[in-house]
Amino acid sequence: MTVRDLLLDHLEVTFEKETWQPPLGMAVAGLTARQAAWKPSSERHSIWQIVRHVLLWKQGALDAWEGKVVSAEDLEGRDWQEVAGDDAAWQADVRALEEITGRIKERVRALDDGALAQRIPTYAGEPDQTLAIRLARMATHDIYHAGQIRYIRALQGL
Repeated sequence: MTVRDLLLDHLEVTFEKETWQPPLGMAVAGLTARQAAWKPSSERHSIWQIVRHVLLWKQGALDAWEGKVVSAEDLEGRDWQEVAGDDAAWQADVRALEEITGRIKERVRALDDGALAQRIPTYAGEPDQTLAIRLARMATHDIYHAGQIRYIRALQGL
């Protein structure tokens, strides 16, 4: 098995392919905007906020891959905004999450292990990482939030 094969498998099982844990794509499936915007308390995040958070940081990883270095502080400043909207707005965010994940997977498929070993920026002022590590950590971030989303769904009786 190559690093690319391992990374592709990790991207699949953390986003779309159920194994022993439900992936992020399945965690957000079938929800209405109202269910996605629900919070267990005012101090907690909604599923919709989590989806936008994941989108923001996935885009940050993609930007770094393309050589556009952003600071973690910049991303943090745009993170965890309140959300509102109808089912069409919610579904647009779900599609955006699916699309960015698909773009990343397609790009990985075109690489060999040498390309995945290339170092890319992490964030402005922080040490570089290999592309493979950056993408593996991004996928692990997905599955972490999938668990949160499943718990919020359970609190709603879904």
